[in-house]
Amino acid sequence: MNTIFLDVERWLTQRPKWLQNAASRIVQKKLSEEDIKELINICKGESESDVSSYSVGVSPLGGLQSKSESNFLKLTSISDVNGINALNPKKPLQFNSNQLSIVFGHNGSGKSSYIKLLKHACGARESGKLLGNVFNDGQVEKQECVFVFNDGQEKQVKWSTEHGTIPQLSSIQLYDTACANVYVNEENEIAYEPWISSFFTELTEVCQVIGQALKEENDGIVIKPYNLPNEYQGTSVGKWLQKANYRTSSTEVDENSRWGIAEEESLNTYKLLLGEINPVDTAKKQMQLARNSNNLIAKLQTLIDTYNNENCNNYLDSKSEMVRKKKVAEQDAAKIFANSSFDGIGTESWKLLWQHARDFSEKHAYPLRAFPNLEDESKCVLCHQPLNESAKERLSAFESYVKGALMIDAQEAEERYLKHKARLIDIPTPESIVLHLNSIGLTDELDTTDFIEFINFLEKRKKDLEKVQSIEELNIVPQFAIFSSLAQIASTYEQQASSLMELAEQDNRKELSDKIKELEARKWVSQQRNLIFENIEKLKNKHKIEQAIRLTNTQAISTKKSELSNELITAEYIQRFNHELIQLGGNRIKVELVKSRVQRGHIYHKIQLRDCKFPVKTAEVLSEGEFRLVSLAGFLADVESNPNNTPFVFDDPISSLDQDFEEATVERLVKLSQKRQVIVFTHRISLLTLLSEKAKKKNINYDLTSLRSEFWGAGEPGELPIYANNTEKALNTLLNERLSKAKKILNEEGQEAYAPYMKGLCSDFRSLLERIIENDLMADVVHRFRRAINTMGKIYKLALIKYEDCQLFDELMTKYSRYEHSQSIEAPVQLPFPDELKNDMDIVKSWLEEFKNRK
Repeated sequence: MNTIFLDVERWLTQRPKWLQNAASRIVQKKLSEEDIKELINICKGESESDVSSYSVGVSPLGGLQSKSESNFLKLTSISDVNGINALNPKKPLQFNSNQLSIVFGHNGSGKSSYIKLLKHACGARESGKLLGNVFNDGQVEKQECVFVFNDGQEKQVKWSTEHGTIPQLSSIQLYDTACANVYVNEENEIAYEPWISSFFTELTEVCQVIGQALKEENDGIVIKPYNLPNEYQGTSVGKWLQKANYRTSSTEVDENSRWGIAEEESLNTYKLLLGEINPVDTAKKQMQLARNSNNLIAKLQTLIDTYNNENCNNYLDSKSEMVRKKKVAEQDAAKIFANSSFDGIGTESWKLLWQHARDFSEKHAYPLRAFPNLEDESKCVLCHQPLNESAKERLSAFESYVKGALMIDAQEAEERYLKHKARLIDIPTPESIVLHLNSIGLTDELDTTDFIEFINFLEKRKKDLEKVQSIEELNIVPQFAIFSSLAQIASTYEQQASSLMELAEQDNRKELSDKIKELEARKWVSQQRNLIFENIEKLKNKHKIEQAIRLTNTQAISTKKSELSNELITAEYIQRFNHELIQLGGNRIKVELVKSRVQRGHIYHKIQLRDCKFPVKTAEVLSEGEFRLVSLAGFLADVESNPNNTPFVFDDPISSLDQDFEEATVERLVKLSQKRQVIVFTHRISLLTLLSEKAKKKNINYDLTSLRSEFWGAGEPGELPIYANNTEKALNTLLNERLSKAKKILNEEGQEAYAPYMKGLCSDFRSLLERIIENDLMADVVHRFRRAINTMGKIYKLALIKYEDCQLFDELMTKYSRYEHSQSIEAPVQLPFPDELKNDMDIVKSWLEEFKNRK
């Protein structure tokens, strides 16, 4: 292992200095907010090659290894539960001091609610939503409870959903159906890593935190825009300003923003020479107006040419020809397919279907034969049925029709029509024409009237084309004066521009104008001097931060961790998974654990089918029982390697398992409880029985708790039901508690209240007799919730059974079965009085004591 540590430390010396400093801090302690702030400053300083004030040394050999320490945790109780699902217990749910705790309860007793509560408090994955009592009409209650645990010393924490995860309980591992789905259906990041691997994970997280902080700082630096006027953008000083960056020096700023008395006098002199007239700019504006006028003439001419009589007549003719030829083709189709079984033969949808059938036949079904293939044993490409002679004739007729002259003529006519239709360009709106007119200086409403009438006429002509049959039905195109007026406007603008250009060529006016613009641009830049210095400083900071962000890249860390993961994580994880699968009896299930990817220092694995030839999900192939077993193996392989002595919590882990898998799972859970606290929630008596038996065999102390739902709420802890409890303890409970209560009810409330209570007591006594026969008389050799017959150390006890024992239980079972089953109305069975039942219970108690001492 020392070789790995030395390799890592050599690798660290080649990393950025700030990361070396972070590594040293991680080895020594958990990073604080102050550490993060200092690391941000070191990283920014390194981007400027300034880290002299910080120590960057890596921890000495053994520093990494010393972090592999084990923690202890034991959950003691959960109490004062409020506002969580239907839980409202009056007593705490206690786990005592034993390594194995079994919490038994029927559906609706509160088991799942305790699991959800634990998942939220411990920060477990797939914790789901923690609701309140949805059937409570009262005010929404605060969701809270009290945890008592021992992590070296007894501690009590009052928790609420507002607090999130309790750090001390975060090491508790929980397994339930949601957890099972994660391990089988999704990529899974291993819960526990060796310190050297988690060290890389922490480095990655630090890089992400620092990088995000730097990015937020960078985003917070706002560069104010200069808003350089358009007329100055082509000047030399304008171009300089647009290129200014973090490298721009103060000298450059001074040179380009200098403005004083000399510059002001020069500007005034140039303006005096030029006067108030700028013929070049004015000429440009006039030429632009002339171009705008000519562009509008061309646009309007295109419109009038598009909708002239010739184009409209061609469009109407092509439309008429298309309709006529389509009709002829349809009539021809009607004759050909007059005896067809379906209507619609020859329609567009039918022809599309026929074309697709041809493509399929020529490309796939019969690529070397003409369509349709009418050879012997050929099949229809649509229904894949063999073709009889009638079908062949029908297909031949269809193809003749499709390739017939009438059909081709109709298609060509339609193509000509669509070409003519495509030439009918859209008519601009009156509003857009007004905007065009405004661009050439025509803003008066009277000046735009003729143009709007022209557009409205063309729009109506276009709409009428869809209604009329011939050109004679369309309105005659009037003579519009707009073209001559636009031509006159364009000519006027061109003449004005020419005159201005002639003026500009005299007295060097262009050179004067350029000098004025340069000086005006410099004057404007001088007014932005403070903003320029401010922006350059911000650009320098942004550049420094961007360089620092590059130093937080996690690729090298991910690569190094990936190299180490094959040796430290993946190989051992896979080995543990295979071992767990064998221990659970699932060695014949064809699954395997593989590393799927490494992303930003996080290593992900997934369970997949072994030797699978198709791209299917694992859960889609496994049976429900196999799914449960594989997920349990994945869970145990993931978290059991954690050296910390912390609790494992299981919610019905053997759900859907058969007898073999069930017993193997119980064996594994009991073995697990030898090293750490194991808490099992279940509603299955078989699991309760198997866990109790396995724990007894291994001399492991365990505690049993029963949950029930009371009228005030669910999750109330108490004694196990009679049928699930130790026989001697159950008999004492009936004798000392239940029987005393029955006597009190009889004396204080009478027969009416006594009868139902006594009937239930008799029924429980009968159930207990069955348990005594099974567990004590028959020495637990045969058990109703166990498939195996256990004889080791027990079978000799069967020889202790006497005839009188059998006679005793036969009589008692017969007697108390009468209270369990319906009786004749004419001969009802009277319930026993307390003394009679007490006598029978005392007999059984004495028998138990005597039988245990037999030899």
